[in-house]
Amino acid sequence: MDNKERNKTILECTCELLEKLNQEVDNAFVEDIDGEEPQVLVSLTVKNPGGLIGMRGRNMAALQLVLSLIVRVRLGEWVRVLLDINNYRDEQKTRLQTMVKELSQKVLDTGKEVSMTSMSSYERRLCHMAIQDIEGVVSESEGEGEMRHIVIKLKSPVTA
Repeated sequence: MDNKERNKTILECTCELLEKLNQEVDNAFVEDIDGEEPQVLVSLTVKNPGGLIGMRGRNMAALQLVLSLIVRVRLGEWVRVLLDINNYRDEQKTRLQTMVKELSQKVLDTGKEVSMTSMSSYERRLCHMAIQDIEGVVSESEGEGEMRHIVIKLKSPVTA
């Protein structure tokens, strides 16, 4: 099956799932994401996104998992599905980048490390990527399971 046909099937699966959840989809599309494994972004717009997105995107993450499993059964192969509802992911990325910049500046000003709240692996990845662009600080993930979080620290001077 080619990518165009695969994406059409994924879009059908998405619309069927949302219909069963009594959600009316205003707009939806599927696009390929470059990577080592097959991966697609399913982006959709609905009238009342709050319940689908949930607190800190948790409902959306659960829907993404369910959708991935449905797609796996329908296609007979694993395709990583990334779900975005009403552009939540871009807004989330911007919020996290702003927070990382502010907290990194606090670390630079005070010299004291700062612990962020617990986050999903996706959110932590966005933060780590943002921190790479900030001179003088580094980030580490600490904790286990749902308590896993990021700590921003001063970068240790390199000794020769």
